[in-house]
Amino acid sequence: MKRGTLLAVMLCALPVQAQDTGLSLMRIGINARAGAMGDAQVAATRNAFATYWNPAGLADAENSLGASHRIWVGDLRAYDIAARLPAGTRGAWGLALMATDSGSLEARDSPGDPDGTFSAQFLSFGTSYARVLSILRIGVSAKFLRERIFNTSATGYALDAGVQVDVLKGLATLGAAYRNAGRMSVLEQQRTPLPRLVQTGVAIHPFQIVAGSDETRILDLMASLEMSHLFASRLTRLHAGLSVTIMELVDLRGGYVSRDELRNFTFGVGLRFTSIMMDYAFIPFEEGFNDPGHVLSLSYAW
Repeated sequence: MKRGTLLAVMLCALPVQAQDTGLSLMRIGINARAGAMGDAQVAATRNAFATYWNPAGLADAENSLGASHRIWVGDLRAYDIAARLPAGTRGAWGLALMATDSGSLEARDSPGDPDGTFSAQFLSFGTSYARVLSILRIGVSAKFLRERIFNTSATGYALDAGVQVDVLKGLATLGAAYRNAGRMSVLEQQRTPLPRLVQTGVAIHPFQIVAGSDETRILDLMASLEMSHLFASRLTRLHAGLSVTIMELVDLRGGYVSRDELRNFTFGVGLRFTSIMMDYAFIPFEEGFNDPGHVLSLSYAW
């Protein structure tokens, strides 16, 4: 089996000794803005995709609806839908759906001709609640999970919790989130462990040029620096992202992820048309993983 195809199976569902866990797609960013900025989004996220990164980012944000399509290793496809809806004057609800499909994969018990084909799928559906408490934004999420390989399947649940706070008169935001605390039922003879992790960091706007007449941001530079820790593998990673917004129309982005088996540097662009945002991320994979990854996202805010 080719390296890229093998990893696609790992990412879908299988527990892997050399990896931190199975169900690894639960720790790979779902939207293009995050993918382009090295997954440094726990402090910066303030839209529907906060249902994945940090549910606290749903509070005190615009109502929004987002959809994303990820093309990953071994032509693995993932589809994501997220929404932020109001819950009173200081709260918000979030809804999120994630689905993946490996497509048809070759099955082998030994080197040589394949014994046939199989597929692997993963589904996650969740709801979130967030609220503003004094200077803090807090949020929690609950997710139903289902994985299927060959003709066997398992279900489970996961819980997330997060917090955000603005500092330096709103020029910087601190954020932290604990994700994927939960459990799966037995698949074949064992449970697939969840990718439990904690991520924390800061997002800052170090430089802005604002028009005096209508306060339009002519140029807005945002930088994010975060750390994540995967508990099962005891692996700590650095996430760094940079975004330059020009005339509130175009975003140019770049990012970096340390100690990742797939990627290091990431790139992307975003285009805004009034309330509609289109984002793209280009993710070069390390040598041996075939084609690069692509993430396309579309969101609408009102």
